[in-house]
Amino acid sequence: MKKTTFAMFLSLAAALSAAAEGGASTNDPPKIAAEKTRVRCAVCNGKGRLKLRPPDFGQYGGRIESRSHWDVTLDPCPVCGRGRGWRVVWDLTQPEPSTEPPCMTCGWSGLAQCRKCLASGIIKCPRSDCKDGWIVTKAQSTSRRSSSRKPPTVTPCPECKGVGKVECPQCKGMRAELCRRCFGTGRKRR
Repeated sequence: MKKTTFAMFLSLAAALSAAAEGGASTNDPPKIAAEKTRVRCAVCNGKGRLKLRPPDFGQYGGRIESRSHWDVTLDPCPVCGRGRGWRVVWDLTQPEPSTEPPCMTCGWSGLAQCRKCLASGIIKCPRSDCKDGWIVTKAQSTSRRSSSRKPPTVTPCPECKGVGKVECPQCKGMRAELCRRCFGTGRKRR
């Protein structure tokens, strides 16, 4: 639905710019002012995979031996995906001004920075029971007088996979959205 609406807006903007220029083809979409770039994933630090160690909430039961068998290996990284180590995002640097009047909302950039993730593309896990990527479930004792308590179970959050961060749902991890006033062209609409 959103893709077809956006495509319809692009074709409308192309028709308006073609009418203003006088004779340009209506099939050519307007040139988007912003460009995409690649940035290193801040979660996996460009490695494409993660090794996570669960926090100690008492689930180890006082054991002193090596706890490496509790570690969780994520391959690929759930934020950058496919083990790339980088993400494709909108380039937030200001483009060179053109001779045409700028859009009053975005000022030649064609982008509106995402307010939900503060232009980072990553937000904290939205689940309320997620504590830094882990879900802690306390064991219920069967009797009140039981002196031996069972340790809690600590499992990775199913939404963030134990990372504690997810891709921003509003901008889809792109750090910004195309300006709705100029449809990403950066030029003032006529």
